[in-house]
Amino acid sequence: MAQSLEYRLNITEESRWVIHTASLRARNCLMFVQEAGEFFARSGYYTSREGFDSFLLKLTVSGCGLLSYGGRQYRVPPGRFFWIDCQNRQDYRTDPDAGSWRVLWVHFYGGAARFYYESFLHQTGGDPVGSLGQDSGAYDTLRRILELHSGDQPQAEKDLHSALLLTQLLTQLLQCAANAAQPAQTPAIMEKIRAYLTQTYQKNCTLSQLGARFGLSPCYLQRQFKQYYGQSPSEYLAFQRIVHAKELLRTTQRSVSEVAYAVGFENPGYFSRLFKRSEALTPQEYRRLWPNSSGVH
Repeated sequence: MAQSLEYRLNITEESRWVIHTASLRARNCLMFVQEAGEFFARSGYYTSREGFDSFLLKLTVSGCGLLSYGGRQYRVPPGRFFWIDCQNRQDYRTDPDAGSWRVLWVHFYGGAARFYYESFLHQTGGDPVGSLGQDSGAYDTLRRILELHSGDQPQAEKDLHSALLLTQLLTQLLQCAANAAQPAQTPAIMEKIRAYLTQTYQKNCTLSQLGARFGLSPCYLQRQFKQYYGQSPSEYLAFQRIVHAKELLRTTQRSVSEVAYAVGFENPGYFSRLFKRSEALTPQEYRRLWPNSSGVH
């Protein structure tokens, strides 16, 4: 994608802006800061951009911003933030009705940056804008990032500290998004179903059987369970079986087939495929990581 960039930097003298060049090793291995700042933007401040390998976070402190992204426009007042992929077309500016926009921001890339971004979009249903919780600490973390990159620490130390602070910031914002998306208190019947699956993970139980046991239609049960736990009942059951299989592989000398049967799988081949999909290792490869636990080599 071709790059394009237009902007008008109408900001006050108290604004801060730092540009950082991470080491090649950090760019290859870590999340790293490209730029960061705190802008006191006046009316007329704007940026239009696309085609850049970067993610951008902007947290509004006061005033208000407007973001055009993905064919929609969003207001970003105090307590709100946006998180965007700068490969995509974007346009953001001071809201003319507000006349000012004080905003903390950071451009970053590398490492697990895309994983965090996609996790955020999953929580928000694809919206690039989120709300900050009262105790999120994200403002303070972003200010610490800005201070770090305004200092003169050695390059390697700065890169590592920067990656740590970015991870903290993104985790805080993901938690804000998760809290905002959290449904009302989990119904007691869903808790009972989850507890039942946890306790009887070795038993085979179809969705219809599970619905009959708890007096719910299979479709309703499936929909509600996924809403509150982020997994279908069958996905949750498979997860529980993999967890217990890992324990048996580490602590016993049972064969892979015996482990599969012990945790409820009728087909050892399917168990091995599912295990590799979950752990990126076959059961045998996983077991070899723990040779001193079970005496198996």
